[in-house]
Amino acid sequence: MKHIKVCFLFLSILFIFNSCEENGIFFPVYENNAIFQATFDGETFLTSEANFTVEGDDLFINAIDVTTNESFTLRVDNYDLGVFSFEGLNTVATYAENASNSSDVWTTFSETASRGTIDITNIDYVYNTISGSFNFIGRNSISGSSKAFLSGTFSEIPKGEFPIGNTDFSAKIDGFEYEDISLFANLVTIGNNKLITIDANKSATESISLTVPYNVAVGEYDFGTFAAQTYPTAQYIVNGIIYEADGKIRIISHNTTTNTISGTFEFSATTSTSANSFSITEGQFKLSY
Repeated sequence: MKHIKVCFLFLSILFIFNSCEENGIFFPVYENNAIFQATFDGETFLTSEANFTVEGDDLFINAIDVTTNESFTLRVDNYDLGVFSFEGLNTVATYAENASNSSDVWTTFSETASRGTIDITNIDYVYNTISGSFNFIGRNSISGSSKAFLSGTFSEIPKGEFPIGNTDFSAKIDGFEYEDISLFANLVTIGNNKLITIDANKSATESISLTVPYNVAVGEYDFGTFAAQTYPTAQYIVNGIIYEADGKIRIISHNTTTNTISGTFEFSATTSTSANSFSITEGQFKLSY
């Protein structure tokens, strides 16, 4: 019996020292086996580019297809096992067909009745992964159309420091925190201009949009106008009304090799078609495109 115990102890130590060490604690080596998929419009969305983040009790599951710019964001106001209903402001499912256009977003945001559910079946606290399934009907408030997302599953989604495909964005609107539920940055061509677009969507009808030249250098710039194509530009869009920016953006860093950019911004947002105006302050971003 003594020899068996010694052998077992040796194997245990061998397993530990063949594991990954972090902060003095050993963990088994993790291999990324993430799968996120859903069926809609007769086709299947499938990607391994997915992660989850946690803010307080809120869980965010993020997935993106980098070849098409399609993305999903699933938000649950309780980081725990169980079935949760997509309705209201805090448990929300969102699909974006085109990351650079807020009119291509289908969401359950602010729905007063259930538009689907998410079932969190496993949280692995050793490997920091999460698994489960979901279904929902998203509504596009601009076109009035609805889209059903069926047979949704997510398996072994790893925890990330930032949402997949982006990092960080924050701002205040008239002094109140702007809480975006989806954030995208893309390299696009508009007319003869090659640009980086940054879109932070709070809902299908509210977003902050920034556009800068793809080769923008570190420095401070005044916002121009989108109509005149004098970049950089910024817009605050709410309920279909576009408010143009009068203010400044400061590029803190920009690496065109790794496609990462960071900066700060602030502006007043006005439009000739409305007497309303908004003050956007304490804006900052740090993300990849």
